[in-house]
Amino acid sequence: EKHVIRKRLKIAVFIAVSLGIVLMVFRYFRYVSKTVYDESVSHLTEVLHQSDQMLRELTNKNLTYLHIWGENLQNISGEDEIRDYIKKAQEDAGFLEFFFLSSDGDYKMATGETGYLGLQENIEEDIRQGNDVIANAAVPGKSQLLVFATPKAHGIYQGFEYDAIAIAYENADIVKVLDISAFNGNAQSFVVHPDGRVVVDHSSGSWGNVYNFFGVLSEHSDMTEKETLALSENFKAGQADAMLVNLDGKNYYLVYEKSDVQDWIFLGLVNEDIVNAGMNSLQLSTLILVVVVVLCI
Repeated sequence: EKHVIRKRLKIAVFIAVSLGIVLMVFRYFRYVSKTVYDESVSHLTEVLHQSDQMLRELTNKNLTYLHIWGENLQNISGEDEIRDYIKKAQEDAGFLEFFFLSSDGDYKMATGETGYLGLQENIEEDIRQGNDVIANAAVPGKSQLLVFATPKAHGIYQGFEYDAIAIAYENADIVKVLDISAFNGNAQSFVVHPDGRVVVDHSSGSWGNVYNFFGVLSEHSDMTEKETLALSENFKAGQADAMLVNLDGKNYYLVYEKSDVQDWIFLGLVNEDIVNAGMNSLQLSTLILVVVVVLCI
């Protein structure tokens, strides 16, 4: 009978030690996972801060240029002179196109070419109030453009009465300026309005041209309507936060914060496996070590 008791006691001790080890391993992995998450979010947030700073500098620079050009153009009357001035401005600033713009979106270029600038925003009220405008625009046959416009210049060019002057950059040029290269270039990012409309798109080519970030979530994620609505409310409130989201069967870190420019929100996306690559290797090594120790016991 003593032998049986002793045997049961050994079994009980073994089970208790085993459960203790399992509990410690579980708590360890939970701690490591939280640490990895916090560190990854911190890294991505820092990248967003830097990119937002670059975006703010880009915005201030272009609006300042526009104000100076607008003032100078008021003092130039000859069309050849105007064209030469705009050509010099383009060489200095590196923008793609220059537009003389009416409040309803019609434009005339220095070359005399006319058309309609399909702006994402209704700029008529801003122009009437004398406010600068930054908005996406679509021009037939050209890639998506980011347009900076100011109503601080108005007049007539080649018979076209304009209410503002504007310059435009291609989306790819803006991405290049922001230099978003975290995690060896694997981070994706967007600048969006609170309703999800995309201003700057630096995303995976597999998603095509992204016009609304919530459209990406709807099509590629498993987020519920309630979760998407909560995220939308956070955007509108200008909150900064982070979460894990599943896109096309893979987990991504999603970090977002309010930009200093207009009502824009900066988003960062990076695959969880890429962020956690080093730590996953450490966890696997630790797990193997623990299993060996348990087997030895």
